Amino acid sequence: MRVALAIWPAPAHLFPVVPLAWALRAAGHEVCVISHPAIGEAVTAQGLPFTPMCDAGAMPPPLGPGGVWATERADVGRITGMLNVPPQDIGTWITFSQFLLPSMWDFIPYRASADTPMPAMEGMVAFFREWRPDLVIWDPIMPGAAVAAQTVGARHARYTGPDYVGWSLDTFARLSSVPGAPPVDNPLIETVRPMAERYGVTVDRELLYGQWTINPMPPAINLPVQTRMLPVRWIPHVTQNAMPDWLYPVPRPRVAVSLGISTRAYMAADWSHVSVLLDALADLDIDVVATLNDVQLVDVSRVPDNVRLVDYFPLDQLLPTCSLVIHHGGLATMVTAGSMRVPQLIVDFLDFEIGAQTSGEGTMLGSRYPLAPVTGGYVTGHGAGEVLDLSKPDVETIRAQVARVLADGAIRDGANRLYQDLALSPTPGEIVGMLERLVRPV
Repeated sequence: MRVALAIWPAPAHLFPVVPLAWALRAAGHEVCVISHPAIGEAVTAQGLPFTPMCDAGAMPPPLGPGGVWATERADVGRITGMLNVPPQDIGTWITFSQFLLPSMWDFIPYRASADTPMPAMEGMVAFFREWRPDLVIWDPIMPGAAVAAQTVGARHARYTGPDYVGWSLDTFARLSSVPGAPPVDNPLIETVRPMAERYGVTVDRELLYGQWTINPMPPAINLPVQTRMLPVRWIPHVTQNAMPDWLYPVPRPRVAVSLGISTRAYMAADWSHVSVLLDALADLDIDVVATLNDVQLVDVSRVPDNVRLVDYFPLDQLLPTCSLVIHHGGLATMVTAGSMRVPQLIVDFLDFEIGAQTSGEGTMLGSRYPLAPVTGGYVTGHGAGEVLDLSKPDVETIRAQVARVLADGAIRDGANRLYQDLALSPTPGEIVGMLERLVRPV
């Protein structure tokens, strides 16, 4: 069986699928990762074959949610207003419409014509026609891969979780069918349609949702979506470093601080809270390892003596040595901590205002990571940690909360419960046989 993995070109989208890619290879299947050439070196560093969708000069590296797309965002904001999205759902809808959708537009122009140049998508179709994959597993913000799969008759599945895109499709269908609702275009369909028209592919439910959905999130964190679900366990994986001499032994409690590689790469955030956070940790009897770069440290004038700064370090090496991790709310960080039974403090900004973003004027470029409410709710729901509100950061308040969480045995018990929940899903190796039967039914 030949399997193509179509990913959005960022490490946060690559690393979660690497264990599945290797499980397929270990079972004797051919695997190839396809994406923008910007991610090629990172893919091959994982020992996986890579093919670029286009030449490096054919299109610039994608901007993701940091892309401006002012006209397009405003149009989606107009659609949001016409849908009358309920207040309790607006945050989830905005994550889809102003964070995920613009990342798709790097590769498929919004409301374009079938003749609009799409060099990356054209390259993907050309490769599939030559390589003839049996199965295409695609990133939900690379929906053109579903079109490419259907163009060559391959089976295809999304790899996603939580399923913001599927939830938004369900929500659009529900709100747009309310009696008296004004006619309004689905923004995802308007994103996929130009490529589908070019290659004669029908934009239907199967194209938008995938023939099935591989989801690495436990049920408690999944959004309710009407789709065929294939659960899989998220195995923490990142690029590895040689273990430094400071990693072991651990003479006193160690706290990790990680505020997100994707955040610093794609979001023009305000990092002024970092200085207050480090000051709050200074007088505690702990060792701190903070994976922060120059962008995140721009307002830091003093690094406390108990803080070690590293630009990058593999969390699956660091967290087994830690008693607590303070992080931005990223899914990979949360799952890695959960897999290591480490208590968590999820950084959030609880006075965050999203109202302006419904108009498309806001671009999710603030300090708040859009998934922080989801991961924070999951962690606190298991009693495995707390939310650390940095809306108005205060040294004494942060220090007291960190000290209390470190000493709380009930939170350590909650971290064990979260680990057990994550471990319920089958491993990547255990779902390979299911994929084989789905692709080639007996």
